[in-house]
Amino acid sequence: MKIKRGIKHDFTLIAILLIPIGVAINFVGAQIVNLLKLPVYLDTMGTALTAMIGGPWVGMATGIVSNLVKGLINPVSFAFTPVQMAVGLSIGLLSMAGMFTKVWKVLVSAIIVSLATTIVASPIQVLMFGGATGNSSDALVATFLASGQQIWTAVFSTKIINELIDKSICLMIAYFIVIKMSPRYLSKLNYGSSFIKRKAS
Repeated sequence: MKIKRGIKHDFTLIAILLIPIGVAINFVGAQIVNLLKLPVYLDTMGTALTAMIGGPWVGMATGIVSNLVKGLINPVSFAFTPVQMAVGLSIGLLSMAGMFTKVWKVLVSAIIVSLATTIVASPIQVLMFGGATGNSSDALVATFLASGQQIWTAVFSTKIINELIDKSICLMIAYFIVIKMSPRYLSKLNYGSSFIKRKAS
């Protein structure tokens, strides 16, 4: 029987129950970064996880809720909600295309997701925050500005470097979590079949 996919079908009970787990993972990742002052974000691992096996709409929902929760502590997160949505959408679409069946495909996907998030995040950072958002990556923006780059180029250059590192880490962690899930659980999710096939091969 063909699995029905789309916004009307992806929000099954088990997919909805997966969302708060994804939000919690995102929140913990963000808090670790804040505590250790790391130059990455690690706040999209949960979004990646839910998008891989729940699809783009479930991934987007996880991203939205994550930033609403994080925004209660750091209001800057509210502005970057579209970035989390882009993460969920792009990873969900890549999952549909079978891009999370091998490690090399995960790394290629990380590049694609990084480009998408950089395109979405850079205008927000420049237009709403003048290029600085108060995290560790601001130092790199300042370095590019000091070298003579314009604000747009400095922010875009910083974003693409940070995103490539961050999304590679987040997607690999999410991928290894998913492939350890039981086939019985994956079979209950609309996008889990490709991971079951990987286990069988």
